[in-house]
Amino acid sequence: MVKKPPHLINTRQRKYTFMLVPNHTGRIYRFSILAWIPKVILSFLIFALCSLTFGTWHYAGELSETQQALTSERILTAQLKQDNQDHLEEITFLKYEYQKIDERLASLQQLEHQLLDMVGLETDNGGDPVNEIMVADNSSKFIEDEHPILAMVSRSASSRSTGPRLDNYQVNVTYLNDLIASQKNKMEQLVDDVENQLEYLEAKPNSWPAQGRISSPFGERISPTNRRTTEFHQGIDIANSSGTAVKAAGSGIVTYSGYNGGYGRMIIISHGYGYTSVYAHNSQNLVEVGDQVEEGEVVARMGQTGRATGPHLHFEIRVNGEPKNPMSYLR
Repeated sequence: MVKKPPHLINTRQRKYTFMLVPNHTGRIYRFSILAWIPKVILSFLIFALCSLTFGTWHYAGELSETQQALTSERILTAQLKQDNQDHLEEITFLKYEYQKIDERLASLQQLEHQLLDMVGLETDNGGDPVNEIMVADNSSKFIEDEHPILAMVSRSASSRSTGPRLDNYQVNVTYLNDLIASQKNKMEQLVDDVENQLEYLEAKPNSWPAQGRISSPFGERISPTNRRTTEFHQGIDIANSSGTAVKAAGSGIVTYSGYNGGYGRMIIISHGYGYTSVYAHNSQNLVEVGDQVEEGEVVARMGQTGRATGPHLHFEIRVNGEPKNPMSYLR
């Protein structure tokens, strides 16, 4: 038989005894528990309290992080909404600017058609000039050098991938507006210049004033009335039968209609830009001073009044009063 150690011999386990004495009965309830059980329970309660405290602290930290993340998401959402609103405003702005640019381009196209109509030309086709240019040459240098408007549009398109801001678009749109305005001013000036040039060309008396043969050219000639002398002939003589229609060589205003010595019955028409035409030796003048005549309009009848040897028209063209060879103008 194994003997117990000396310190364990006659050792009694410690207990806690609880007594319950009800008031209505005289019976006493008594129970005992070992001393280590309350310690275990207390230890468990302390552990549970510590665990609860740690869990609460950990949860509070996660809750704070979650709230911060939620706040960040809300801020980001608000920023995205603001960016979306800004983009909508940009789109609205660009649509408006595009409409203005489109209207200005239409105005330029109208000026172009006006200019082509003025000079009697027609457009080769109705295609889009921008596409035609791009198809003709995709070189960026060609676009930069020859078509600055297309270059700016190309730069604007290529910058979309990097997220251009509205101020970049405003710079591009402003540049396009300025460029279009400049081109429009140049086109309008060109139209004015073409109008002036056309008026100048129309002012030239270049239509044949009568049918017949040239009996005496412009320049030095033997005098038809005195064969022994020469004289400078300031026009050409067109011979035909008496009464042949004499027509205005160009549109203008009659500044003289009457009898003028050796010229006989004579008409002078002013065509503007210093051009005048003279019709002499008429048998009959059909217009009066101040009349507006059109090119090809009959203004007189051929005759031989004044110093003339036969029925013919003496025709002169003067530029700022100086006689010029009519053959250089007639067509």
